[in-house]
Amino acid sequence: GGGKISAGAAQAAASPRKRAAADSAMSQPPGKKGPLVMIHAFKHPPEKDNDMVVRSWEKLSNAITKIFSEEAGALSFEELYRTGYNMVLHKHGDRLYNHVEELLKERSQSICAKIEAETDVTFLDGLKREWQDHKRSLRMVRDILMYMDRTFVKQNAKKPVYDMGVHLFCQHCVRAKSVKNRLISLLLTKIEEERAGMKVDRDLVKNSTQMLLEMGKDVFHQDFEVSFLKSSEEFYRIESENFINGNGCPEYLQKVEKRLAEEQDRVTACLSIDYNAAEGGIKQVVEHELIGRHMQTLIEKEGSGLVWLLENRKVDDLRRMFDLFSRIHQPPGPGQLSGLDLIENRMAEHVMVKGKEIVATPTDANGQEAKVDHLKYVTDLLELKDQYDSLIKEAFKSEKSFINKLHKTFECFINQNPRSPEYISLAMDNHLRGGKSQRSGAGQSEEQVEGMLEKALQMFRFLSEKDVFERYYKQHLAKRLLSDRSQSADTEQKVIQMLKSECGYQFTAKLEGMFKDINTSKTIQEQYRNHLVSAADPDAEGSVDLVAKVLTTGYWPTQQTVQCNMPQEIDRVCQVFRRFYLAQHNGRQLTWQVNMGNADVNARYDKKYIINMPTYQMVVLLLFADPLSSALKFTDIEEATKIPTVDLKRTMQSLACAQYRLLTKEPKGKEISPTDKFTFNAGFSHKLIKFKVSSIANSKETSEEVQASRNKINEDRNPQIDAAVVRVMKTRRVMEHNLLIAEVTKQLQNRFIPEPLVIKRRLEGLIDREFLQRQKGNMKVYEYLA
Repeated sequence: GGGKISAGAAQAAASPRKRAAADSAMSQPPGKKGPLVMIHAFKHPPEKDNDMVVRSWEKLSNAITKIFSEEAGALSFEELYRTGYNMVLHKHGDRLYNHVEELLKERSQSICAKIEAETDVTFLDGLKREWQDHKRSLRMVRDILMYMDRTFVKQNAKKPVYDMGVHLFCQHCVRAKSVKNRLISLLLTKIEEERAGMKVDRDLVKNSTQMLLEMGKDVFHQDFEVSFLKSSEEFYRIESENFINGNGCPEYLQKVEKRLAEEQDRVTACLSIDYNAAEGGIKQVVEHELIGRHMQTLIEKEGSGLVWLLENRKVDDLRRMFDLFSRIHQPPGPGQLSGLDLIENRMAEHVMVKGKEIVATPTDANGQEAKVDHLKYVTDLLELKDQYDSLIKEAFKSEKSFINKLHKTFECFINQNPRSPEYISLAMDNHLRGGKSQRSGAGQSEEQVEGMLEKALQMFRFLSEKDVFERYYKQHLAKRLLSDRSQSADTEQKVIQMLKSECGYQFTAKLEGMFKDINTSKTIQEQYRNHLVSAADPDAEGSVDLVAKVLTTGYWPTQQTVQCNMPQEIDRVCQVFRRFYLAQHNGRQLTWQVNMGNADVNARYDKKYIINMPTYQMVVLLLFADPLSSALKFTDIEEATKIPTVDLKRTMQSLACAQYRLLTKEPKGKEISPTDKFTFNAGFSHKLIKFKVSSIANSKETSEEVQASRNKINEDRNPQIDAAVVRVMKTRRVMEHNLLIAEVTKQLQNRFIPEPLVIKRRLEGLIDREFLQRQKGNMKVYEYLA
């Protein structure tokens, strides 16, 4: 406002600073021409309008009231914005802000009174309606006072108008005691009704919880979430206890699975919070009450717990238990285990019980150790392993910790029976000889044999005394190779390769040497036959066809050299072969292992038979070559053949007491005594022309024999322990006693687990032989001597 003012008057009235600005504005750059721009000041300062603040607020107050009363249709928002703008511009922002705050407070209190008057049926709906109207009106008020929000509010760090209105509504309406208590009570009632299966208005519940969340996370947590979690905890505690007492484990797990899905859906749809929130949220509360508190009870539940599920192969229920228990990552209480650890440990305990039943040494009616069916022994172990391998895969999602636990359990109980290495080797021997299946009783294809061997090698991996297995496997392999009983040379080689990959070259070096000897023997045999043809040695003529296998000492199982008087015609051809072989290999020594050989004998009873039998049986049977020969006593046969007494007794049992009775025994019976008499059984008959007479198996080893075998194994281990110690010390040079024991054990664990006391004795021996010495001043430290 102001009239026209002349240039001179304007200059006179202006302040020095204004005059300088005017002079600057009127100046022109050199060489520029044009009209001058002048700045005019008021001739007289404008008069202050003291009633402006009152009039402005009255206008704004009336407008805000109409907005909240939904009568804003005739209002000019541009004019109202300008009014607020002017109040802030003229430094009245604080009065405007305070007036608005007071007005919104009164408005919230009036709404609170209306809400309090609502019945329980209409309470939530009325609160929802008032909240929606309040927010809509606040947005309009915010738009009118936008300039105040942008300037005054920011400069003075106050709440923006909209936030202030929400806060006041929260404090003076929603958090009013009468409203707050009814709100929380009604919300919890609605949630409990839905849990009970009743139909509720989810949108109404969601709008109410969303309102609390919009008022602030602290408001939502303090006013609703704490009470909601507490009521949920109580609800599910009571429900779970009632249900678990009246139902089995599978039914309870199905109930829990359903409840968890319902609760997640309910929380997502109604409560405007993340169901998978951090620790302490509804998910953890529900899972703790439904699962965590009852895990041990469910595991041990009689007639439906984990053991029952495992025994009855309830894969679906086991998978459900695994999925639910896996939610409990932390132990629910002190001294307790997490969900998966509980399942894992209980499963291992059950497998341990089943495994111990298989490997336990059976006893007969007299309490003596009974004979063990080695094939059934290993088959039962393999079936147990297959059963739990498939359960872990199908029900427990191939969880690595479960697999490791199962393997450790098998290691534990398999090694409780010291004869496990022998039984596993015998079972593999049965398959490699083409034996029948334990379960079906039928023959097996090469593919089936390979599959069974691979499974048997799984049991081998669990053995802690792999060197004992090697000892037995070498004996059984020797019998197969020497009697040509292997079903497939390729399969034999595959087993050797599997053992090599499992235990290294040293483990299979001697086994591979045995195969090499057999192949070399074939070449020698061919050369020997050519020699017989060309040499025309008179000693080689006759009815005996000798096939000799030359074995390298060290590769093959150690056999005690025994004396045996061979029949003259047999001894003669043996000497021919000896001369032939030593002529080609000067400096070598041949020792006949009669107890490892076999023979095809042409025998005539009611007709001519070709009988395959061990060499000892051949030697004895040839004593009765003359059908008219008189009866021979056991002592006579022993004197004539020089066969060791124990072996001769088994031989006579095979010939006179077993399936094929080529000789008759007086008196009858299965036991052999020195006074027994034997005669040629002229009445023997068999439907087959060619058949095999096997030796009676060795009786159970005596305690002395077992101890002798153990001593021999320990003797074989000593050089390996020495070598391991030297390897370690050569690398480390100086090492403390306990660390050295641990390192040596680690190096040898693929073959056997040495006792610390045995290692200590070997260390003393190495010190005596000056490989090591104790460190001066510290007897627990060893030093390597180069």
